[in-house]
Amino acid sequence: MQNTAQVPEETKTLLVEEIALFLSVHLGRHPGLMWTEHEPTDPESLADFLPAALADRLGLPISVLPRLARDTARDLLVCQLGGSDTWHVAPPTGPALTLRLQVGDVLYAPAESICTPRRGARSRALLLALGTPKNAREEEKP
Repeated sequence: MQNTAQVPEETKTLLVEEIALFLSVHLGRHPGLMWTEHEPTDPESLADFLPAALADRLGLPISVLPRLARDTARDLLVCQLGGSDTWHVAPPTGPALTLRLQVGDVLYAPAESICTPRRGARSRALLLALGTPKNAREEEKP
C-alpha cells in the first residue's frame, strides 16, 4: 500500500473537492455513480486520507465500515479500490439501480437504501458511512 505522504497534496485536494461536488448533487436525494478524474496512482491509498479529509471538508462525521449491512440508516459512499463489483441499490424512493464499479469509481447510496454487492475476484472497496451534519445535530438539541 502506498504511504499517504506519497500522494501529492494537490491530488488529495482535487479528489476531495470532486467528491464533495458529487455529493452536493446526490446527498440525501438519490443514488449516484461517479468516475473520478483525480485519483491517486495507488487507489488503496484513499483509505489513508479520504475519510478524515472528507469529514473535514463536508462537516460530517464519517465512519469506515468493516463490512456492509444490507441496509443502513446512514448515507453510504463506496470507493472501488481494486477489482470490480456489481451493486444493486434500492433507494427508499425511486427505482432500484444495478451498477458495475471499476477501480476509481465512487457510488453514493442515500440512507435507508438496501444495497447488495456482488463482489468480483480481487475486489476491494472502501465503505464510508456519512453521518448527520454538525450544524443539524446542534439544532436537534433542546
